[in-house]
Amino acid sequence: MQRRDFLRYSALGGLALSASGLTHAMVAHHAGHAALLDPAVLPEGDPLQSLPRLTNLSDQPGQFRSVLTPAPHAVALGSDHQARLWLYNRKVAPLIEVSEGDDFDVTLINELSQETTVHWHGIAVANEHDGMPSDAVAPGESRRYRHSFADGSAGLHWFHPHPHGVLARQIAHGLAGALLVRPREEVVPPEVEERLLMVSDLRLSGTGEVTPHTAEDWMNGREGELLLVNGQRRPRLDVAPGTTLRLRLVNACAGRYLRLRLEEHTLTLIGTDGGLLEQPQALDELLLTPGERADLLVRISEQGGERFLLASHPYERGWMGETPPHLGEVAPLVDIRVLEGEAQPAVALPSRLATIEPLGEPAVRRTVELTEVMPGMDHGDAMDHGDAMDHGNDHGMGHGDAMDHGSDHGMGHGDAMDHGDDHGMKPDHDRESASADGHRPPVDFLINGRAFAMGEVLFEGRAGEVEEWEVFNNSHMDHPFHVHGTHFQVVASREADAEWQDSPWLAWKDTVNLTPYQRLKLRLVFREPGDWLFHCHIIEHEELGMMAAIRVS
Repeated sequence: MQRRDFLRYSALGGLALSASGLTHAMVAHHAGHAALLDPAVLPEGDPLQSLPRLTNLSDQPGQFRSVLTPAPHAVALGSDHQARLWLYNRKVAPLIEVSEGDDFDVTLINELSQETTVHWHGIAVANEHDGMPSDAVAPGESRRYRHSFADGSAGLHWFHPHPHGVLARQIAHGLAGALLVRPREEVVPPEVEERLLMVSDLRLSGTGEVTPHTAEDWMNGREGELLLVNGQRRPRLDVAPGTTLRLRLVNACAGRYLRLRLEEHTLTLIGTDGGLLEQPQALDELLLTPGERADLLVRISEQGGERFLLASHPYERGWMGETPPHLGEVAPLVDIRVLEGEAQPAVALPSRLATIEPLGEPAVRRTVELTEVMPGMDHGDAMDHGDAMDHGNDHGMGHGDAMDHGSDHGMGHGDAMDHGDDHGMKPDHDRESASADGHRPPVDFLINGRAFAMGEVLFEGRAGEVEEWEVFNNSHMDHPFHVHGTHFQVVASREADAEWQDSPWLAWKDTVNLTPYQRLKLRLVFREPGDWLFHCHIIEHEELGMMAAIRVS
């Protein structure tokens, strides 16, 4: 695509500014040594806004054609201040919506001062369109991504950058969007009220800059103090009594875990990363890790005038170093307000939402081991978090023992990040100095004892073969494990030295969490040849080496 064509398309109104809740004043306060934006001064309680859509530039039925321009933009924070973010098409959390059977044609024009890509997270694209680090687009250059959405590909996915060495910084500046694929025939009844919720976070200085990474950010996964839903702080959703809501969520944070609860309500899981489940699953709470998606139903109280909070509760994932105060607090996401009026009737779901055929016996079995290693340690040894960083105070936490996951006392919430790193280039309109390197700690996050290196291949496989991977988290902290190019089924799990347990139900996943010393058996099939990545989806861990590739022929 030529530059003149992009400018012409911009004039059509498809690239209008949409900054959602990021439109009000800010002040500075001190957290550690940095003067940060105080989240409390930003507005909360505004009506929940829909995600801003990217305009379809094609007038042909069944075709989506558009352009993505990641670039620095100043987003107003009241009359006196601005946030300096990097956004796709000037939009905070943009949405691409297509349907099964559609052709997809998107051109990336890189308006950043560093290389980037677009990874279509959850979409089984051809390898050359996956947006891998090896296909990075230089500043001022462009790349075309194409795909046809087959039947069965419906679900909520997302897109984000995937260059190596500068990825953490790009995610920290706000580069992410949602991709919704509609089915040819919707099985969820039309009376259900659908809302897309894209959860992200930011850390801004008092002058509106995305702040450099700290050592704790690199070790744990960055968590921004400003938690956003569709670019808003604690928005409000007004519903009629008895409304059945379909909440479709993306955890677009770099490291923050979302332990979701809705006060006085049961959550019903109907879909995961790869689409609908066969049968609904009732849950009191849901853990949504970085990169994961969830499709939830909830029938709201029939009593008008009540309010209920959808929030993320504390979760212990093995935090290392000085613990931010917000880790021990309930993090509000959305206030649901029940209006006065007649109660809506309950909605009946079909007896079967989807059919998930179990993958057969594997032709290949592999072992994938996740470890963290400090300098001087044997790569076969797991790291004691108490030794990871010495802050000379009482805030460093030692995690030599297994952690109580799901407790209300400690939690790790990796957030969106501002990451300068050893390979990055200084950003446009960014006032960060060379200190933006972010003080990367001397630690390796490894897969099978190896740190990621561009062009290296860990495994070799064949297209169409069923594989079984035993993924072992041989470390003291949680890691969300993501595979490119396919979805997998979790068929069994084993906690530390306990016995293997078969999964109670099947789902198609591309990202799954592993707690310390947990093992999972994943079955998967790669349909397309190429070098496919798999990695921890805590962005900083991926950047520090916890990523590898399988070459499929």
